[in-house]
Amino acid sequence: MTGETDVVTGDELIGRILADGQRLQQAATRLRPSPLLDLNLTMQQLKVLIALARGATSGQALTDVLGVRLATVTGIVDRLAAQHLVSRREDPNDRRVRRVELTATGRRLLDRLNEAGEFATRRLLERLDTDGLRTVAAAVRLLCEAAEDEATDRGPAGEARPGKDPAGTAAHDSAGSDSAGSDSAGSDSTGTAGNDSTGSQSAGSQSAGSAAGG
Repeated sequence: MTGETDVVTGDELIGRILADGQRLQQAATRLRPSPLLDLNLTMQQLKVLIALARGATSGQALTDVLGVRLATVTGIVDRLAAQHLVSRREDPNDRRVRRVELTATGRRLLDRLNEAGEFATRRLLERLDTDGLRTVAAAVRLLCEAAEDEATDRGPAGEARPGKDPAGTAAHDSAGSDSAGSDSAGSDSTGTAGNDSTGSQSAGSQSAGSAAGG
């Protein structure tokens, strides 16, 4: 005890959490190679698959999710269709509209990613004692509540509502092009993309992995 009171600011704590999240991602990658490394997909293509799994079916809905132009979405869907991961069909209520949906192959791919992430996360959690698990559970619950509040504060297209802080809204358009070489799904950026974020190496299990790192 030095008699001095250490004052840690919120920004400093956030910095520590983010740094530990990076440590977790790096350690998890060393322990078990991510199935993402085997995919011939860009990050934008992976995001489209995830959006389709969550119910987006129209080109306009996908532009809202990705924050890119319709022409960009069309190109992404074309490349996914060429890999038999998605298909197009006419809307029975409006023949001018073509719906996009996952194929059986696309669904199996996402299932494989999620199963790998859950397996990796479970192995890490099994190394913690009961007190540690309670700490992680509480942290993940807080993150879930914060994410739900953030979703409520923003519109369907991710736009901040009046009076809310718009910081960060430009980030979702930073990868608007779908160039295969610039943002592959197997790169280290998968840990921060999307939130569907992953120290656990899955497209859908990242928040739990990040919390474990904090």
